[in-house]
Amino acid sequence: MEEVVGDMTLYNGVRMLQVIEAAYIQGRKDGARSVFDDMEKRIKESQKLIPHKNPGKPKRKA
Repeated sequence: MEEVVGDMTLYNGVRMLQVIEAAYIQGRKDGARSVFDDMEKRIKESQKLIPHKNPGKPKRKA
């Protein structure tokens, strides 16, 4: 870490912090997205296993 920030200016330090923060936030979003995608997939699989809809032709929408 000392080698990276050894002769860093304030401007470069702030820019580096912004890049690290953006990468962290994007990682959290990607992690949340993958969890919700997995949950959605499992819900669809369980709906296929359990007959949850009324039998017959669906009613026509107006």
